[in-house]
Amino acid sequence: MSRAKSPAQRTGNPNGAASPEAAPVVYEGRAPRVPGHLKAAGREVWRSVWQAGSGAYSPDTDRNIILRYAELHDRRADLLALIDAEGLSVVGSTGQPAIHPAMRYVETTERELRAIETAIGFSPEARMRLGIVAAEARRVAASPADF
Repeated sequence: MSRAKSPAQRTGNPNGAASPEAAPVVYEGRAPRVPGHLKAAGREVWRSVWQAGSGAYSPDTDRNIILRYAELHDRRADLLALIDAEGLSVVGSTGQPAIHPAMRYVETTERELRAIETAIGFSPEARMRLGIVAAEARRVAASPADF
């Protein structure tokens, strides 16, 4: 006679943290070639992301988000270079001192970068959340009857 499992046995240990297992490897080949249109900042980011991913990113499914991330870094570098060349403050339309108008675009770009960083696990909190999700997925795949 089989005994019914308690809720704790069916759902894992709700009182303990997920084990710090590595995310599953989804790709074991070489990183994709750096796209030719990327500038210095974007090229560096492209290489760093693929290297840091250690097989967690797939060129088939993740290429576009990583490309977007690298392009945003190029945009940010261009905007900061412009601000550096022209100065952080400018003369406004009525002669008053004002923040360089490109700063608004820097802030928008950085907001987009943070969103992508969260999606691809480039912050401690995001890595922890994604690691927990990966650990849960492995547990379900290993023993789906328990969940």
